[in-house]
Amino acid sequence: MSIWILDLQLKSKLNQNKNMATFEIKTKRAMNVQGKYVDAGLSVQVNSMFSNPFDEVDKIDKAFKRVHGIDLKPEGYLSLGYLEYRSI
Repeated sequence: MSIWILDLQLKSKLNQNKNMATFEIKTKRAMNVQGKYVDAGLSVQVNSMFSNPFDEVDKIDKAFKRVHGIDLKPEGYLSLGYLEYRSI
């Protein structure tokens, strides 16, 4: 590949990162997740190229697992009924 093509590919990737938004996802209310008490307002941050981070719900699930050690997916808590988001 020529250097020119590699340079264009690199610029394209950098421009894609500029289009990503960061969201804060919070629990709306207190809940019991697999025997653990989760208080309202527990939050994580995720990046998404979409205007609604729930288009990539797996990212939200992985963030809660990584940061807080809780798995919201089996309990059915990965929805706007239990979580809220805002752009930061």
